[in-house]
Amino acid sequence: MPAVHASVLEAIGNTPIVELNRYGAGVEPLLLAKLEFTNPGGSMKDRAALGMIEWAEREHDLQPGAEIIISTSGNLGIGMAMTCAVKGYRLTCLVDPKLNPATERSLELMGVELVKVDELDHTSGYHLTRLKRLQSLQRERPDAIYLDQYDSPAAIEAHRVSTGKEILEQMEGQLDAMIMVAGTGGSSMGVASWLREYSPDTEIWLVDEKGSLALPGSKDPEPRFLNGMGTSIEPANYQADAFAGYVDHVVYIEAGAAIAASVDIARKEGVLMGGSGGAACHVMRERVAPRFGKGARLLSLIPDHGSRYTQTQFDAAWLDQMGISLPQPFSGCSP
Repeated sequence: MPAVHASVLEAIGNTPIVELNRYGAGVEPLLLAKLEFTNPGGSMKDRAALGMIEWAEREHDLQPGAEIIISTSGNLGIGMAMTCAVKGYRLTCLVDPKLNPATERSLELMGVELVKVDELDHTSGYHLTRLKRLQSLQRERPDAIYLDQYDSPAAIEAHRVSTGKEILEQMEGQLDAMIMVAGTGGSSMGVASWLREYSPDTEIWLVDEKGSLALPGSKDPEPRFLNGMGTSIEPANYQADAFAGYVDHVVYIEAGAAIAASVDIARKEGVLMGGSGGAACHVMRERVAPRFGKGARLLSLIPDHGSRYTQTQFDAAWLDQMGISLPQPFSGCSP
């Protein structure tokens, strides 16, 4: 790696993998976590943002001053804002009340225009009302380019050739199971595609929040609480016809179990991850590890840092308002 980067965009990727020895005490396999929050924008969405904008530059001949519109619950917005700042584009983000205050303020500081929707759709989420507002926004701004993270071969390819390849190189080709959360599908399908080609024996697990409609065959929508995973629709990225060829196991998890795992890992490992990372690690330890013996290597992809959720997922008042109960000693996330 160069000692000095020409821009922050060159610092995307090459995120570390760490052992979770204390969290994994008592299980035979080695538990590992790839810390995507060490990307400069603080999440794995930096990779997708750069890939999607580079695609738009090729397809739409973007010029400085061009406007890009996205719909986001937070992390893609930060990655896009960072990329647009470097490249000279304007960014408008469609957001909803699930956007945590820290991310909202960060987007504002980076010069992003926020268009908020606050009406729930019939799935008890906001995604469909965001799309409805998008249609009117596109009529108002016909020259703007909409980049759809839910249907983005560019996002899949970005994670395939960066995240997937990087993982296998770091693991020196020895990876027994890969655990990822289900969101818009760019990271999970990109990594799964690379592993299927170059490490076909690796078991691939996807973790989603209960009530999400992201994965093929899902039903019965319910309110969801974790940013970075779950959707109100089935993203085209999951390629329903081919999905079973990429993913071996799907697990649904309650928000409380995911948040408790994040707190547990923070106290045992000094790694503060968001609830989506906690979901992946909880499933890795409780569901995946018992299937493997000593010497097996299991890896969770950690989407973002927990500091973004101190006013939501890790706040006692917010948890009480949402009706989320955490197992002791994590109630209220207080010491």
